[in-house]
Amino acid sequence: MKNLFKYIGLVSLLLFSFYYTEKMSSAVINKSSLVKEINKVSDEYNIISVSAIIDNDYIIPGLNGYAVNVLKSYNNMRYLDSFNSYYLEYDKVLPDVSLENNKDKIIKYGNNRKNGIAIILKNNIDVLNYIKENNLKINRLIDKNTFSKTELYEQINNDNTEYDKVEKMLNNANINHDLCYINKNIIDICREHKKYLIEESLVLNSYNLANIKEKIKSGYIIYVNDNVSVSDFKLLIKQIYYQNLKLLYLSELISEDR
Repeated sequence: MKNLFKYIGLVSLLLFSFYYTEKMSSAVINKSSLVKEINKVSDEYNIISVSAIIDNDYIIPGLNGYAVNVLKSYNNMRYLDSFNSYYLEYDKVLPDVSLENNKDKIIKYGNNRKNGIAIILKNNIDVLNYIKENNLKINRLIDKNTFSKTELYEQINNDNTEYDKVEKMLNNANINHDLCYINKNIIDICREHKKYLIEESLVLNSYNLANIKEKIKSGYIIYVNDNVSVSDFKLLIKQIYYQNLKLLYLSELISEDR
């Protein structure tokens, strides 16, 4: 018993020593002129987060902010003994209203600050071949038969009969981005799996290209029907580029990362 008390006392002394040393180190660091300078300018380098916008059942994703981590930044600069913004370190700051806390809401538009568009297809083989030849970023709705480990397009599980099997395929290939293009047959499954619920902003079909061209804006999600010709798809891409917009994967367009 005497040895037990001695052991407890030794451990307590060591813990207090570590705590005291850490407090003293923090006090010394906080008095450093370099730390004072980092604190002084940190507001200039902090990036304010942008909250998501919720409208009934819908949500437009926001953007994360970034705050200077003074201690990590100091550790990067202390051997230089001078301030250099290149060595600043940041902590991610989630928006007050975040997509991550509202995954029951439907995303009809991505963040328009991304200056991009996302395109979704299913089985339009001619257009898919054109996309492959030109290395375009698009998203494809897949089932167990159209899943691929090697294609560059972003794959979205759309198999309402064997959903779990396709989920396993995507997970095993490490290409599951938790996206769900909703319809009445799959929305309940997607909610159960806590997916990002996606709805198109515009639909391109075989006869409406002229009507939707001028409606395209940054953040839009465009679904391309299987009956769309390659020539019409080319004109759609040309219009997107004409507006100085980028083609983004859905996971990029809805992400709150900058």
